[in-house]
Amino acid sequence: MSSEREAAGMRVALMSYDERELRVRKFYLEEQSRAISCTCFQSGEPVLEALRKAWCFDVLVLSGQLEDMDSLTFIERLNQLPNRPALLLQGDGWYDDHTTSCLKRSRKMFCIEHGHLQDLMRGLLGVPGQNSTRIERFCIQLYEQWGIPQPNTNCEYLTLALQIACSADGKLALRKEILRGVADEYHITVAAVDSGLRRMIDGLETRAPSGWERYKAENSLTGMKITTGKLIYSLQRTVLRQGIVKREHL
Repeated sequence: MSSEREAAGMRVALMSYDERELRVRKFYLEEQSRAISCTCFQSGEPVLEALRKAWCFDVLVLSGQLEDMDSLTFIERLNQLPNRPALLLQGDGWYDDHTTSCLKRSRKMFCIEHGHLQDLMRGLLGVPGQNSTRIERFCIQLYEQWGIPQPNTNCEYLTLALQIACSADGKLALRKEILRGVADEYHITVAAVDSGLRRMIDGLETRAPSGWERYKAENSLTGMKITTGKLIYSLQRTVLRQGIVKREHL
């Protein structure tokens, strides 16, 4: 598999207690699109453990009970993770009050009403924010290189700011559009977002980890005063240059 295909691909975790169902779904999805790579799980704990360690899946597909826990227990435990992929719930029976409440609270949980394979394929291709998912994965790796333990609120601000910056073809205004979007999402002021990002930058400049110094060198920022705007726009150029943001469907 080429690095280009790996960058553009969708890593899917298929989850069900039914081994035959998993085999059929994996075969169908991977036959339909070379960009989709599926891993099958009959238990929920291995998926949760993998997600605690790394961003290893772009989408989870849950179609019912698992061998080691019921579906609602899995959803509740998944929602406790700071960084989690989109979750597709396939099949009937997802419209009880508890699940409906989870759906309303989460921007990363979606229902596919029917259990047909074609519906699953359409659901995967219709998951909102594939670019945002790729950006989030990129940022998680970057924060690790910069030596910032996760979860970190200021990192969450920066990730969302980058997602907003990359959502338009042109250059968005820093405070009126990018930071305002972050502030609205977290119900805080623009000044609070800017202050948090500047504290993160100041901390990086003080500690000067090798990953941070390497990032500055690669983006012609060495020796410059790093402002919030310089950091966000340099990250935007990086994800565009590396092809992390895709304009086409799989």
